[in-house]
Amino acid sequence: MKIAPTKTVGLVGAALLVGVAAVGCGNSDKGAESSSSSAASSSSATSSAAASDTTSAAATAAPADDYSKLLLKASDIDPSFTASPPETPPAGITGIGQTMSNAAQNQTITFQIVIETDPAAAVKRLDDAKATVSKDVDGAPQPADVGDGGFIATGKSPDGSKAVTEVYFTQGKAVTSVEFSSAPNDPVLPETALAIAKMQATQIKNNLT
Repeated sequence: MKIAPTKTVGLVGAALLVGVAAVGCGNSDKGAESSSSSAASSSSATSSAAASDTTSAAATAAPADDYSKLLLKASDIDPSFTASPPETPPAGITGIGQTMSNAAQNQTITFQIVIETDPAAAVKRLDDAKATVSKDVDGAPQPADVGDGGFIATGKSPDGSKAVTEVYFTQGKAVTSVEFSSAPNDPVLPETALAIAKMQATQIKNNLT
């Protein structure tokens, strides 16, 4: 289950080295003045309440770019990779994602970060991902030294069309997946995948509030 989307000297080297109204009134009788004053007061109160509601909604909403600081830059990994614009997850999920690709070498790295309400909820989502990771890669998940509860699964996609390595972990209330895909006979080295995943875990640890 995704949280929501190679073996080269450059990628290996970089991964191991590198560790977002005024109401106008004319002359009128007192009753009219009183009625106008009352209406203006009511309108002002309604406007204030509406403004308060709008401000409150804006304060609780989480724009996608609030989480862009959690993402690595393509230059952190390898200058041959190009990053897509950050993407928001489906409705009802808070977080951010991004894809980096090297079209010349048919390599793609997909980062997906989900922000849960607390670490316990992140662990629950991580457990769900481990139970369904076989939908994305035919290798069995193995423990990985990254973040909390990290695991890695390496193999091929179910249809055999590409090599796939997926790394999952939690960091506080964030749960993250990093998927590496490449040509079927050119898988990413596990140590390279873990080095990049550790960089991502550090980025989240240093920037998630």
